[in-house]
Amino acid sequence: MGLKMNEISDRKILFVDDDKDLLHEMTQWFAKSGNTLYVADTLSKATEIVRLHNDIDMIILDMILPDGSGLALFEKFDSLPPVIVMSDLGHEDSVLSGFEAGVCDYIVKPCSIKLLEARMKLRFLPSAEAEKTIGGLTINASKRTVFYCGNQVPLTSSEFNILWFLVRNRGVFFHADKIYEKIWQAPSLNTTTIRRHLSTLRQKLKEVSHENLVVTEFGKGYAFVAEGKNL
Repeated sequence: MGLKMNEISDRKILFVDDDKDLLHEMTQWFAKSGNTLYVADTLSKATEIVRLHNDIDMIILDMILPDGSGLALFEKFDSLPPVIVMSDLGHEDSVLSGFEAGVCDYIVKPCSIKLLEARMKLRFLPSAEAEKTIGGLTINASKRTVFYCGNQVPLTSSEFNILWFLVRNRGVFFHADKIYEKIWQAPSLNTTTIRRHLSTLRQKLKEVSHENLVVTEFGKGYAFVAEGKNL
């Protein structure tokens, strides 16, 4: 049987979960189509794998691990590939902590493998679409790196998520809560968090470009502009 259209293939994926049955189910499902899979049932093992393999395309991460929170990965590395949390913790505070750390999606267990795959597809981009150069910035969504005129801009995972969304919607204004909803495909729970990330993102971009690449207008929200301007 041939590959299904849009099937996830030729990817390097790390699955982190202490449920060995679930790990087995996920690896059996995604082992097809030439994917390279890594598995870890502890935070320490996941940390070691990420250190050894800097070309992982995506991490599927449990929040609760025997030796600590899965979100601690964000504290151990300056940058990570796209991370999808799949957790038993569905409370609002848990979801917020995941988005605050910089995950690109949050799925509450139990979750079917087909649904997980569908959510993963939303976060994978064809190579031709994974990099954009605009306004002096070069942004790579696969490597999750940002450079301005050749100099790397150190962004947190959350700041990167926001910048990538705004760049893909260049010139369009969005209110903070709408940015939250668009990025994480979930109702906005805390606009204070997203506003703080927007503020630090704008500051970092201005430090390297000496312009306001992400502008804000009263009543309209925030937008990325092709050429920076001071507002």
